[in-house]
Amino acid sequence: MARIAVFGLWHLGCVVAGSLARLGHRVCGIDFDGALVSRLAAGEPPLFEPGLQELLTGELNAARLAFTADVARALAGVDAAFITFDTPVDDADGSDLRPIERAAQEIAAHARTPLTVVLMSQVPVGTTRRLAAEMAARAPALPFTLLCQPENLRLGQALETFTRPDRIVVGAEPRAAAEKLEPLYRGIPGPRLVMSWESAELAKHATNAFLATSVSFANELAALAEVVGADIRDVVGVLRADRRIGPHAFLSPGPGFAGGTLGRDVQTLRKLGVRTGQPTRLLDAVLAVNRARLPMLVEKLRRLLGGELAGRRVTLLGLVYKPGTSTLRRSHALELARRLVDAGATLQAYDPGVTGSAGAELGGSGIVLGADPYQAAAGADAVLLTTPWPEFRTLDWEQMRRVMRGTVVLDAHNLLDPAELARAGLVWAGVGVPEPSSTQSKVDSMAGVGR
Repeated sequence: MARIAVFGLWHLGCVVAGSLARLGHRVCGIDFDGALVSRLAAGEPPLFEPGLQELLTGELNAARLAFTADVARALAGVDAAFITFDTPVDDADGSDLRPIERAAQEIAAHARTPLTVVLMSQVPVGTTRRLAAEMAARAPALPFTLLCQPENLRLGQALETFTRPDRIVVGAEPRAAAEKLEPLYRGIPGPRLVMSWESAELAKHATNAFLATSVSFANELAALAEVVGADIRDVVGVLRADRRIGPHAFLSPGPGFAGGTLGRDVQTLRKLGVRTGQPTRLLDAVLAVNRARLPMLVEKLRRLLGGELAGRRVTLLGLVYKPGTSTLRRSHALELARRLVDAGATLQAYDPGVTGSAGAELGGSGIVLGADPYQAAAGADAVLLTTPWPEFRTLDWEQMRRVMRGTVVLDAHNLLDPAELARAGLVWAGVGVPEPSSTQSKVDSMAGVGR
């Protein structure tokens, strides 16, 4: 088995390091953050991911996994080095490549034996070629092979998507160099799609931009559905039944895409278009539709509450970026919270993934965190479901009604059963479905009734 260094230890790096160790390799994880390294050495990952803490603890105990901030020690005699920083993004979804560039520099400075370098971090097209040239210039005597293997993990399902991927994209030059990945990934199934560095980078941008386009398409349809009195859930069902689209199509309307991942790749392609003089009209529209979603949700809640948010008490069910994780990074729920506070609302919230240090990140947000959904809903004029945790489907909605002051439940993901909420005396409103008591008036308006 191989000796492997994994550079960058947030979500991606922890999953890669633990999974490679479970395959039998000797893995040393490296990060520039000494406090993070210390926590990982104690088996404490930086965020919740199902099964991750157990994986890290098991591999640490088996002595196949270690963590250090000592780069020279970690790179001593390794067969491969993975660059796995979760690429930071700014508020405009622009990529910050400094941690990735520093990792490449450290590898060039400290590696002493031939090795394979696997770049998994999301980078703009052209980055792999530039890093290869810079590493060769810094370490002309170091024999290394640089592969671009863009990660395809999904928060909340990361261990499964690493060990059982739909496909593995490998950018290699020459293409035969992709074979160097096989001893490292022995035991991981899935087709290997080998291509140039630039093709691999662009394929990652294209995948995420396509998903972002699907989200905005579904949301634009949802807005139209509300206007005409249609139900977007039925419309999406028809689309997914078409074999040209498929049952797994990314067509769930809601608050839009968040978290920085999809937006980063849309912005990367738009910047590429500006740099090369190619218009990106579709991608421009994708972002415009996405940016309009949160204001639309705020206005929808305002209408449901009789036209006024000031002085209203609103409970948010869900705060994290998506179910199955604890990260609040670029969460739509927090942006919604800011908008609601600015409108004068008082906020309470519950999220099963927000505890301890994650809850400390809410300081200054104006959100009072409840110990459970019922405590969070006490005295609420409305409940706004913002993260589609499956357990919210099984809440005792009769108890929720008893503790609430009002009756409005705005389900931003169409997760709940409207009939169950109606039986509990609550008024359910979704996304892309007619608002309560509005269907007939909209149909009459379209038909010209009363003119």
